[in-house]
Amino acid sequence: MQFRKSKFVLLTERFLLLIIILFICRLAFLAYNFSYFDDYPFSRILSSLIHGARFDVTTIVILNSPLLVLHILAGKWFNSAWYQKILFSLFLAVNVPLILVNVIDMPLFRFAGKRSTFDLFRIMGYGDDLKNTLPRIIADYWHLLLLFFCLAFLTAYCYLKISRQTSVQQLSDQFVKAPIIRLLTHLSFLTLVFIGFRGGIQYKPLNILSAARYGTGHLSTLIMNSGFTIVKSYGKDYIQEAHYFNDDELQRLAPVVIRPADTLRFKNENVVIIIMESFGTEYIGKLSGLDSYTPFLDSIMDNSLVFSECFANGKRSIEGIPAILSSIPALMTEPFITSSYSANMYTGIAGLLKKKNYYNAFFHGGSNGTMGFDNFCKITGYDLYFGRKEYNNDKDFDGNWGIYDLPFFLRSVDEISKFPQPFHATLFSLSSHHPYKIPDEFKGRFRKGNLEIHESIQYSDYSLREFFKYASTKDWYDSTLFVITADHTAISSYPFYQNRTGMYAIPLVFYKADGSLKGLDKRTAQQVDIMPSILDYLGYDKAFFSFGNSLFNTGSSHHSVSFINGTYQFIEGGYSFILDTVRENSLFHFRIDSLLQHNIIESNKEKSVKMEKQLKAIIQQFNKALIRNKMVYSDSNNVDKLILN
Repeated sequence: MQFRKSKFVLLTERFLLLIIILFICRLAFLAYNFSYFDDYPFSRILSSLIHGARFDVTTIVILNSPLLVLHILAGKWFNSAWYQKILFSLFLAVNVPLILVNVIDMPLFRFAGKRSTFDLFRIMGYGDDLKNTLPRIIADYWHLLLLFFCLAFLTAYCYLKISRQTSVQQLSDQFVKAPIIRLLTHLSFLTLVFIGFRGGIQYKPLNILSAARYGTGHLSTLIMNSGFTIVKSYGKDYIQEAHYFNDDELQRLAPVVIRPADTLRFKNENVVIIIMESFGTEYIGKLSGLDSYTPFLDSIMDNSLVFSECFANGKRSIEGIPAILSSIPALMTEPFITSSYSANMYTGIAGLLKKKNYYNAFFHGGSNGTMGFDNFCKITGYDLYFGRKEYNNDKDFDGNWGIYDLPFFLRSVDEISKFPQPFHATLFSLSSHHPYKIPDEFKGRFRKGNLEIHESIQYSDYSLREFFKYASTKDWYDSTLFVITADHTAISSYPFYQNRTGMYAIPLVFYKADGSLKGLDKRTAQQVDIMPSILDYLGYDKAFFSFGNSLFNTGSSHHSVSFINGTYQFIEGGYSFILDTVRENSLFHFRIDSLLQHNIIESNKEKSVKMEKQLKAIIQQFNKALIRNKMVYSDSNNVDKLILN
């Protein structure tokens, strides 16, 4: 049986279908990642699901704008079979990808801690990573692929069912034939579309920050859909200058130029930075107090200087590498490497050590071009990028990302041994990245653990053991400073390491074979502190630009900063301050309240004001430096004017 209805009613039905589909996607997202939400009361989860519909409407209206236009302007063609086929094809072309990105984000959230933004497409475009890993991703997440196809089929089926039950009349009722009524009908409909496009009648349209009005922490991620965050972040890699403080106060609160004493005696020691993929603190028993999957790293900590409260400045490798090697934190939505600011003048530890006649090399077993690391290394002063191409032996290729850690680590020792001294080398591991594949000969050798990553963490830790065992036979070993850290954290099974603070917890280890660096330091540390700390240890006597501070300087501020979903976090001395420009700010004492359940900002006004002030100074310095392209210290200029004005 066919029903006669207005094309506006038909369009509304089609949009209601999409709202239902996105609601199903949100429920699936919640179910798939429920361990990240089970500490929230049911009422708050339910509220988030309801508020999410508002963001869904905005997403649907924005993405389906061409469909809206074709509906409204169709005229007499609307009932034509060919015209309906065009509408159907356009409907699927827009909304099937919308479903896909929401399904993709279900597992991706566990790694990134947020919904995907437009930079996802830029990152996917680097190198051959997507082509190499796609078969394994499909194999590991076939159930989600099945969910995607079911939702896509359901969407197409319901669309056709609605259409077949409808005999469209173009506003044929007598009262609509009057021009004034027809005009008012169109204007009313367009007004509703405009409200939907903006997400309401409030002063500003909905944006990514708006979700924080209705839910904090992971709830804001549940409220949004992935299409919304991708659309709203498109073309938004830019940042705006902040004006919280005048220049004098800004320099006092957050100096970005480190000026060592020119009387320092420089140590011509080698420097090796080892960045372990996804090595979150949770997996390291020596730091977490939990089951350990890193027996070698635990053992080397006994003879190292260890920072037990170190935090990453980002949640992705593409954010961790600039933080560690160039002291650039990830304080904007777009990763620095893929942003428009990557064209700025900037340097890193390699470029600075080059001034001391160091030879600099970066080792990573991934396919050349992955995440733009090779270009980043060239810009920041590395003489050699040694990747899968230079390794030149694909019998050790894991079939996904690159060369297995063990053979690549051992080859790295051989290559390093060819370098003139002093040298600096960065070694970035790979095997503990999803899909966590290890060589066949090591299967069954390590504990499976309760997370799929645990086996590969143990393999990478074993590879690290063999690296040190082999390196200790080389003449450069005793005169080398080793720094071990992680690029970011990964999947988690413990509530603290899933919340806003713990999701950034990583190791930071300084090791010297002679035992001269030893101890457990509980001061807050961050990735951007690594570069200035190494330079301070070496006695580097030249001024340089850095967003971090030396951990060997007890007089400087020691904290950590991060940014996600439009909110900033400042960690210092066991406290976590959350700067939220939409909702109220928060302060947590995570050493006591590990689940961040008690906001103590009202009872700790003095501390929260101090932390907020310093965080805002860092934000102001970061935004100004990137916008004005003032990220390099120049001996030939007045640096205060060069960088800060």
